[in-house]
Amino acid sequence: MLLTVTDLELMAAQAVKFILLGLLIFGIGLNLLKAWKTSSGKKKVIRIVFAIVFFALAIPVFRWIEVEGSMLSSGEYVIGTTLGFCEVFAKGKGIEFEYEIDGIKYKNCNTYHPIPIDNIKVPGGKYYVRYSKKYPEKGRINFQKPVE
Repeated sequence: MLLTVTDLELMAAQAVKFILLGLLIFGIGLNLLKAWKTSSGKKKVIRIVFAIVFFALAIPVFRWIEVEGSMLSSGEYVIGTTLGFCEVFAKGKGIEFEYEIDGIKYKNCNTYHPIPIDNIKVPGGKYYVRYSKKYPEKGRINFQKPVE
């Protein structure tokens, strides 16, 4: 079973996250280099603080890349059930759903774009959820593939 929209979404998101990670790494390197070259103690501290902040921001981006990369390389699917509406961080309105893997229930919230909201049964709709065995709690529902 191929769920191409989910693959395209994951690949596009991975590309954006790699660009962001590259910019953060560049910021870390640039600030450390400038801190090394400066003679002023105050400027050195400021540059090192910036490098530490960029490093702290890079850690969750790296983790995000790892989680979605694991899901992208996984072909695992289960059936999920829509529960209601929710808010997706930085993406707006989404649909909450639950699914079960090895006897453990998980809940998640995904956007429904590009599917019109009127075409999705909420609550009680049954759709395929893609997940990774390494991160089962991070499943993604595909509203283009209802369970019939």
